[in-house]
Amino acid sequence: MKALLAIATLWLVGALMVIPSVAADKEDLDHLEKRVNQLNAAAQKPGMMDIALQRISTETGVPVERVREQHKKHPEIGAAGLMIANVLANETQKRPEQFLNQKASGKKWLPIAKENKVTVDKLNERLDRLARAMKG
Repeated sequence: MKALLAIATLWLVGALMVIPSVAADKEDLDHLEKRVNQLNAAAQKPGMMDIALQRISTETGVPVERVREQHKKHPEIGAAGLMIANVLANETQKRPEQFLNQKASGKKWLPIAKENKVTVDKLNERLDRLARAMKG
């Protein structure tokens, strides 16, 4: 009986520790997706996509023409998505196309980043710079 009570107690403590983490993940996911959508909408304004592509190039070291090609191949990803894909590529030494394809197949940015051990803070920092560049 004591063993059963101990197991139940450990399970409950473990569950209580996971619940805040899951809530924080959902909040991070919602915030990041909302932010990406806002930046993508801002980049659709006249002249903003060129500024955004240049900033992505500057931030990630990827030549602007390559970023432009990524945009042509994946226009639905948007400027913020291109930034995230190229930041993930820099951090992991993988190709940005791998991340662009995952997103295009319906995966969200936060799980992609977490699987590749890239923090949401790193992504937000770069998205902040993209936002500032588009504000002028």
